[in-house]
Amino acid sequence: MKIATISMACEHRKIEKIQDNLEYIEKTFEEISNIKPDLVCLPEIFYYAGVEKRGDFYSSEIKVFLKNLAKKYKTCIAGSIYDEREKGVFNTCVFINREGEIIGKYDKIHPTESEIEDGIIPGSKEQKVVETEFGYLAAQICFDANWFDEWKKFSDMGAKLIVFSSSYPGGKVLNSISLLNSIYIVASIREELKAGIIDNTGRWIVKTNRFSYWVWCDINLERTVFHWDFQGDRLKGILKEYRDKIKIETFGDEALFTIEPISKDVKIDEIIKKYELVTYKEYIKRATKIQDKTRTK
Repeated sequence: MKIATISMACEHRKIEKIQDNLEYIEKTFEEISNIKPDLVCLPEIFYYAGVEKRGDFYSSEIKVFLKNLAKKYKTCIAGSIYDEREKGVFNTCVFINREGEIIGKYDKIHPTESEIEDGIIPGSKEQKVVETEFGYLAAQICFDANWFDEWKKFSDMGAKLIVFSSSYPGGKVLNSISLLNSIYIVASIREELKAGIIDNTGRWIVKTNRFSYWVWCDINLERTVFHWDFQGDRLKGILKEYRDKIKIETFGDEALFTIEPISKDVKIDEIIKKYELVTYKEYIKRATKIQDKTRTK
């Protein structure tokens, strides 16, 4: 899966109106098209970056704008917009497929106090993952980063990648969330130095900087995280059988290891079944169940 994420780089651009941001996004998509991305991610309310909000939300216009970009460049898009509905206005991450169709949404569950004062409605806590051609994806928006249970819930629902469309960077919070939930995070942040992609062990793969306002990389959603307990001794046998068809990484301090199929004819589920492996997430669930069952108080 080839993913690109964009910073609005307000520090280096003269922004006077929304149109300036839309033109910037159009030019950036043209640049990104050279790598033929599968998914492009945008920051929180990207069109208002550096612009004072004046009460207009432009929901329908921005949706058309994003749909046209997706169709033109045959790429999926995810990013946060203000979404006007009968109930009011939500801060919503929309997922758009290559044909320009909205295939899923996530409403920001935890708007800031100032957002609520401005009329933004908190999203439902009963939201689902989004089914895409890559599998299940999900989103979190800015202030949501501080409520860890929501990330875990989406991970438990099967999301291996979560889009973090945001105004603030999140910092080490994102690394911890990624590691503890074994999920990839695509951070699309307004600031030039903060957007990037984190692998499912909490490690930054790429990050924007003052020379690169957008970055990209290939990720393999088959890469799976395991705990060392009771199964680390099986790695030598796995490597002997699959050789260069897989990549294994070990993480000593965390007592974790990852297995990533490199060859298309190798599937991670096949390895898990054959060697009776337990993923890190399943190991923690299993341990929790046993602990709760035997707890006396």
